[in-house]
Order: sequence, then C-alpha cells, then structure tokens
Amino acid sequence: MSAEAFLDALLPQLEELRRGQLDAIQRAAVAVADSIEQGGRIWMAQTTHCLHGEATYRAGGFMAVHILEDPIVIAPGDVVIEGTPAGTSGLAIDLALAAKTRGATLIGLTQLVFERDPRIVLQHSTGLRLCELADIVIDLGGAYGDGELDFLSTGVQVIPSSGITGMAAMWMIFAEAIDVMLARGAAPLMWQSMLVPGASERNQALRNRYLEDSIGFERLTD
Repeated sequence: MSAEAFLDALLPQLEELRRGQLDAIQRAAVAVADSIEQGGRIWMAQTTHCLHGEATYRAGGFMAVHILEDPIVIAPGDVVIEGTPAGTSGLAIDLALAAKTRGATLIGLTQLVFERDPRIVLQHSTGLRLCELADIVIDLGGAYGDGELDFLSTGVQVIPSSGITGMAAMWMIFAEAIDVMLARGAAPLMWQSMLVPGASERNQALRNRYLEDSIGFERLTD
C-alpha cells in the first residue's frame, strides 16, 4: 500500500533527526534562546508551505516567533529559520543573504541530498545554496525531488516528506530552547490553547505586554 510505503520512508527520516541532527538542533535551540533573552525576534521565512503558519499564533508556541514578511524588519541578534525542500531558489538565497547582511543567525532546514544534487538548478545569480549560507544547517533527509513515491513510474516524485520532517525539526528546536531558557531562569511567553478556560484572557494579557515592551520572556523568581 502506498500509505504504508510513505510511512516506511518517513519514519527513518524522523529517527535521523534524533540520531544525526540532534547536535545541530541543540545549537539552533541555544541561538533561539539567546535571541529571545536578548529581546530579539525569531522570524519564520515563507519558503515552505507550512512552517511559518504552524509556528505562529499556535497553541503551545512562542509569542516571540513571527512570520517574516519583509527582510527589512530583521535586526542584529534576531534568528531567521528558513525551511525548504532544497535551498537553491532565488527567493531562498535572497532571503538568506538578507538575514546574514542584517546580522541575524540563519538556521536552515533543508534536504541536503536534494539541495546538493548536481541536477538541481541553482537559480540565484551567486550560484549559492542555503547550506552554504546558513549558520546552522539541519538536514531533513528526504529524496531528490522531495517525494517519496514514484508517480506511475514516470520519475516524478510525489508525496513529499519535507513538510513533516521540517515541522518536527522546528518543534524540536523550540522544545529544546524552552529547556535552555528555563535552566537560565527565564520562561518564554507561550500561547495557550483557546479551548482551555481562561486562556483567551491570559493570552491577550501576555500579548499586550509583549507588544508594549517587546520582551518575549519573563524572569523566574525563587
């Protein structure tokens, strides 16, 4: 069954995030924690179909995470998380260069097998790949063409894995960042599910405070 075939391909990629990418994920988490504690922002690039929407205004997520609409808002000390099946498009490289120029830490979530394949088109005039620009690279695994099934044996790869592995890597980074911040005595401002009684009022109060002082965490007291 194709449903099982997709899962069979996906599970080893998720396990590889644990076995092969955990060091990079931990370094990314420290960068996220450092930025929030210094009053910075975590920007989610709109270079995938899902990550920027999943990370923002999400129950259980950080208030200091925002969708990156225009690179002009990036400030020194911020973190830009750029996810992509393969970071070779003009948009991906333009955004990566802007993040670096503006002093942000750039975290790339990409499929290195796809991105480094000699058949792929390097669309940017520099001929650069995201993995060559990112300060921290997390390899999502996956296959050339970002598809785990061969459509009617035509060579067209279908049913992509990068959305799932990218989302898993992103939440692993954020989960680890919480641990880092708590160990330092800082609690990030987090969204609570609006289905929980009182959560809407709680969220609004924290949101108002965050909009006023731009500080995405609070100090824990003994």
